[in-house]
Amino acid sequence: MSDSETTKRQRLAWIPEDEPGIEDVRITRRTSGVQFSSMLIRMWEGQPLRAVYELVCDSQWRVRELQISIDSEAAGRHMIRLVADGVGGWQDGAGQPLTELQGCVDVDIMLTPLTNTLPIQRLALAPGESREITVVYVAAPELDVRQFEQRYTRLDDVDGRQRYRYESLASGFTAELPVDDDGFVVEYPGIWRRIWPTT
Repeated sequence: MSDSETTKRQRLAWIPEDEPGIEDVRITRRTSGVQFSSMLIRMWEGQPLRAVYELVCDSQWRVRELQISIDSEAAGRHMIRLVADGVGGWQDGAGQPLTELQGCVDVDIMLTPLTNTLPIQRLALAPGESREITVVYVAAPELDVRQFEQRYTRLDDVDGRQRYRYESLASGFTAELPVDDDGFVVEYPGIWRRIWPTT
């Protein structure tokens, strides 16, 4: 089978609604999994920030590797690499176990709406169904990582588009997220808006 038959490529772009910026994500989907390559440039609390990350998931949308670097005026340069076995085990870039992340399958990168897609795709919730999960939360701009408890609820579709309620169980923050047919966020109200593709 040729590469063109086994590979699908997409491109997404979001802009933040609170400060100027843009995220440009290139997606490569194969039968073995999905790879995301992103460049994000934005103002962060009034100062410039640049982030680049590569995220690899297997065919079941379980995170297998994340490499992310941030260069910000506020905190300087930081980079981390995380490697996962897909069933809750994590290591750093040097191969050292990260026991504090044990049990997590998904990651949530604070700077992007992209990572909401991972549990949406992996959980495949039916309308009205809800699941609580614990994710690896990657904070900006220092790239601190920690476990973070969340809940996803599949809401009723509106105008043929799926919707999910995201909840942070620690802070009580909630958001209703319309997504496209591939589970990618179309709008994160007041925070992100997708500008490509627009439908």
